[in-house]
Amino acid sequence: MKKHFLSESHQRALVQYAQRRLCGDMNDAVNESESSNSMIKTYETISKLTDTLERNVEQLNECDESLSRIKNQMSRFSKELDEKKKESSTETEYTESVSLTQQILHQDFLSFMQKWNNDQQVIKQDPDGSLIWRIIRVQEHMYDAQSERQTSIYSPAFYTSNCGYRCCIRLYLNGDGNARGTHLSIFFVILRGKYDNILKWPFSYKILFCLYDQRSIMNGDKTQSPKHIIDCFRPNTNSTSFHRPSLSMNIASGIPKFCLLDQINCSDVNNRYVINDTMYIKVLINFVDLPRSILPMIYNVNVGLPVSIQQKLIADELQRRTAV
Repeated sequence: MKKHFLSESHQRALVQYAQRRLCGDMNDAVNESESSNSMIKTYETISKLTDTLERNVEQLNECDESLSRIKNQMSRFSKELDEKKKESSTETEYTESVSLTQQILHQDFLSFMQKWNNDQQVIKQDPDGSLIWRIIRVQEHMYDAQSERQTSIYSPAFYTSNCGYRCCIRLYLNGDGNARGTHLSIFFVILRGKYDNILKWPFSYKILFCLYDQRSIMNGDKTQSPKHIIDCFRPNTNSTSFHRPSLSMNIASGIPKFCLLDQINCSDVNNRYVINDTMYIKVLINFVDLPRSILPMIYNVNVGLPVSIQQKLIADELQRRTAV
């Protein structure tokens, strides 16, 4: 009976009954009174009120339905929570697991926020499978990494060609894993892209990294070659890091000990790699299996030249070395 009294059908029946009673009472009053106009206005006012009441009843029913949906969701969540607790051998293990998950999610959130924050990163992408990543506020990023507020930063996403693989760079400015506190760690990340359906998988091309020696380039000393920090690695095609992404991004893979942290000490006024709190990292996808010996020459080519000119200079150098 309680459910029936609260039901929409019962509420409508009450409203209709009230309207009929009001109509009957109003007609009797009009016949017996000389103030019929006043009574008609009163009836119209009451009629509007009953219409409002009816609309309110409908809104209450909608709210009740929403509340029921929320209760169902909470019930499912409670069941899932109970199942998770049962999976853990003890309550302590479960609490630690939840805490670790929260830390991972928080770190991923900070990383994604930084990744899309274009005012912190400037990018120069060429259609030859290369990217120059300009990283500003290096000291601030290093402090965040050391305090573990944000252990890594992402470059903006880029394509290896107009219809190529979509990827980005993940940088740990205080190192990752066993390199933490001693080295800068750099990793390559494959992202889900527009052209994945027509690309060859797994990704198997060598990846080259270069941290630019800015001071040598600025000084223009041709007697001494710039001391760029150059390293590379070839993907492990058995690793899911280089398979077609099933999620938004694959697990990062790369070089944990890319360079010593002492080499990028921001407080050193003679630092070669961080000048004006800025450093430059170039990543190059080696699609044609360039020999390692030519890498310094490639990174010494003036990046201000058009890509076609840069490629011609590299091709000429390869031809010259082959002829020798």
